[in-house]
Amino acid sequence: MSRHQALMTQIQPDTEIAANVWLWDNAEFSGQAEALASVLSEEEIALRDRQFSPTKGLYWAISRARIRQKLAEMTGRSAAQIEFEEDRFGHLTLKQADLSFSVSHDGAWTALAVCETARIGIDIESIKPLSREEMEWPLSPRERCDLAGVGDEHLLQAFFRYWTLKEAFIKALGLGVSFPLEDFDMSPFGAAAALLRVAGDPDAPEEWCFEAREIRPGLRFALALKTEGNSPKLSYYEKLGH
Repeated sequence: MSRHQALMTQIQPDTEIAANVWLWDNAEFSGQAEALASVLSEEEIALRDRQFSPTKGLYWAISRARIRQKLAEMTGRSAAQIEFEEDRFGHLTLKQADLSFSVSHDGAWTALAVCETARIGIDIESIKPLSREEMEWPLSPRERCDLAGVGDEHLLQAFFRYWTLKEAFIKALGLGVSFPLEDFDMSPFGAAAALLRVAGDPDAPEEWCFEAREIRPGLRFALALKTEGNSPKLSYYEKLGH
């Protein structure tokens, strides 16, 4: 059993599941880039320098350094001492602590979600122009049917709501795109964010809590948290919802 799997067996009934969520614009920390880079590992510095452009590298390094800082605050370690492990699905975990966290990037923005007791996944996406045909491939048959009934004025919002929710869910599972996107259904646009079906797991809809909204014009957010029927307590920081 992996450390991540062991963590998820610790939840007791009637427990409040607390999670912390941060969202920030890395461009606002450009002036602190040199100081922030001091907490990065040599491998991370090399990854920064291999990014597609200097600006992307700058934002990536700022993001990783601030992720280190937030995780350090929750584990009692220094930011430079944080050690990551990456599995074959690209899912990051901590070597030193039983802590579930999820990261999402979009342009200059970073979203980070952390939970000490349950699986968590987060996704942010900029809303981009897409045709109806382009919107169909990530969706399940039920979701495609629901989307077909959405008017053109709400179509992009509806699709990116689906997309961020589905991404957050598979991130929380730790399986990435290896988990078939058509094997689960999210609730339709206009309804409360919820999981309706997971193939082969009839109990799943009752075990998960979701949040989904547009946090800034043109930027959507979704969060998945496995509460197993317990109450979620979500704490938001920095720019989320401002």
